[in-house]
Amino acid sequence: MVQIDDAVWCDGCGVEITWAPQLKGKRKYCCQDCQAELPCRCGERMEMEDERRGARLSSVDTLGNNLV
Repeated sequence: MVQIDDAVWCDGCGVEITWAPQLKGKRKYCCQDCQAELPCRCGERMEMEDERRGARLSSVDTLGNNLV
């Protein structure tokens, strides 16, 4: 497990874990799939959330005025 400041990274796929991790011994995983050594989609889901969050933020200017 890599830690930078207080960041926690999945020991399976390497995604940053910003929620309660799945634990297996001293290892931390982002989901049950990673814990079971299966492919996971947590990184893809996080990217989609970031894109949606960015789209919402781009509809508001720096003064908080709605641009839509």
